[in-house]
Amino acid sequence: MRRRRRLIFKMENKECVFCKIVKKEIFANIVYENKQVIAFMEIHPVNEGHILVIPKSHVENFYNLIESDYIHIMSVVHKLSKKINIIFEPKKVGIAITGFDVPHTHVHIVPMHDEGDITSKKLLENKMPNFTDVQLSKTAEKIRGVK
Repeated sequence: MRRRRRLIFKMENKECVFCKIVKKEIFANIVYENKQVIAFMEIHPVNEGHILVIPKSHVENFYNLIESDYIHIMSVVHKLSKKINIIFEPKKVGIAITGFDVPHTHVHIVPMHDEGDITSKKLLENKMPNFTDVQLSKTAEKIRGVK
């Protein structure tokens, strides 16, 4: 008799900073939102236009997402990546799914001007820019404005 592997996830985690953003308990510069997904500006961006796309339900690892939810998230990532490319005209638009910092599935969309932009090179060399809340808000407004 085969045992089915049980996928473990919660609708929300009261301690999760991303769940608090979903519930609007913590402010974020939101660039996109629907019933399943929310996307917002990364507060420590690699480059201007770096955003995070997360499921509204708390799932720690992307491989535990229901396939249809994963496909929906990646569809939103695809749509937002096109906007990032139009606005910032990077050499490439990169994506990464990491999750070491916040245990809630999230996809980074990063405008890449250099091959090191999607790696930890900037972090290791302490070359990450510090954008003000006003700058992040203006960038979010730019992204929201592209149809």
